[in-house]
Amino acid sequence: MPPKKGKKGGKKKGKKEPMDTSPLALQPYGCAPRDIIQTPLGVKATVLGVQKGDLWLQWPGDIKAPLPSRAKTKADMEAYGYIKQPPWLHIQRSIDERQTLLFQQRFYGGPGPKSAAMRLPMPKGYDTTPGLPEIAPAALPPRPKTAPR
Repeated sequence: MPPKKGKKGGKKKGKKEPMDTSPLALQPYGCAPRDIIQTPLGVKATVLGVQKGDLWLQWPGDIKAPLPSRAKTKADMEAYGYIKQPPWLHIQRSIDERQTLLFQQRFYGGPGPKSAAMRLPMPKGYDTTPGLPEIAPAALPPRPKTAPR
């Protein structure tokens, strides 16, 4: 018996509309990309953008889903119980992300946070003239021979 042949054509996937993260698209909702929104159940979700006229959120566990389709403005969002969180929560999220990256770098050899590799400018008033001698630290007294190593 000859082997069966598969159907011709197969599944056809349509083009996905890209996520719009422009300020103009997010203006009716009163938010920006990566804003934190508290949901009616108390879970905090992150704003991804607008796709097909709906605001999309990323829930904990990397689950992506839109707001209810009737919530088209900031007032509608608040009526459904979706509330934008204050700016200090964004700062706390950045601190937490940085600490997680530092932990991954120190204990698992992962990449460090971006700011860890930045070359910061010298403070104002610090003289960086190459001809000046370096000031040596004060000589430490010798350790006693009985001190542990």
